[in-house]
Amino acid sequence: MAERRDVIRTKKALITATYELIQEPHTKTITVNDILERANISRGTFYAHYKNIPDLIDAVEDYILDQFNELFDHLTSIPKDRIETRQAIVQLINIIESRKSDLNSIFNYVDDVRLQHKIKLRFTYKIAKSLSETANVHDPEFLSVCICSIVFNPIIKWFDHPGDVTKEHLADNITRFIFDGYKSFFN
Repeated sequence: MAERRDVIRTKKALITATYELIQEPHTKTITVNDILERANISRGTFYAHYKNIPDLIDAVEDYILDQFNELFDHLTSIPKDRIETRQAIVQLINIIESRKSDLNSIFNYVDDVRLQHKIKLRFTYKIAKSLSETANVHDPEFLSVCICSIVFNPIIKWFDHPGDVTKEHLADNITRFIFDGYKSFFN
């Protein structure tokens, strides 16, 4: 059964208000009153939809992931060779870099590890779906988990410490690992 429009509007107002509050500089804590004031919603209405702020933050994390769908849509087809793979990784890194300030404020407020896990799950699902539709792969779920780990973990490290490696070098390393495996890093 679909949610009523007024329920959808109310939830959207609460999620949007919380998302906006998270993005404000130096936000350490958000209270229910902060959210209610920003969303122009009553306390009873808040609790009719969410048990508490962590419950709402979970919905906000899903909203955040929806806002970054371009990252996931980028994975609609699996690259066929080294050049396409490198280009896809560079494009992915560029999308992340262009949204860095939004991502920083979000990661600084929400549960960083849980949100990263949700992102990995979305990437893994998208890759597995693409592999199932476009390639003759024996176990697309397993391969998607491997690809996601190879791509995602280094990008998160780069995101946290961008001065350690250039995005081009990062893309080269990820591509090399995908095509040549870990042994390519030994001299």
